[in-house]
Amino acid sequence: MKILIDTNVFNNKRFCNWLLNSEKQKYLPSIAYMEFLYHQIKKGNTESMVNTFLKEMNVKIVPFGKNEAKKAVANALGNWDFSENARDYAIGGTALSLNAKLITNNKKHFKWMKNVITPEEFLKQDKETSTDQPSH
Repeated sequence: MKILIDTNVFNNKRFCNWLLNSEKQKYLPSIAYMEFLYHQIKKGNTESMVNTFLKEMNVKIVPFGKNEAKKAVANALGNWDFSENARDYAIGGTALSLNAKLITNNKKHFKWMKNVITPEEFLKQDKETSTDQPSH
């Protein structure tokens, strides 16, 4: 399973520990990377610190390109909130392009998408799935 993470999940220590120890395919859209880097530099951290943090968690930064833009626009049409939520449409378009589950604390910004879950919901599901596996 591929997961795409939104910037706001990094405030959840339990989820960050999961990221650190998980072998799942983990992606951060370049738009979310921009947000995360901006906020971390404002706090006095460096780009190198941010990149090391993401590398340790094996989180791959994925670009926002033409395909992701088309998916974002297709989902934004008919909604009047595009200018206010363009970054969220870009993040969601990236998740759709990767066919990945989106993990965010802001589910209301992604109500136009399926397969969106909070870090806490994800951790609960992941725990249930791993305990359902037969032991050898």
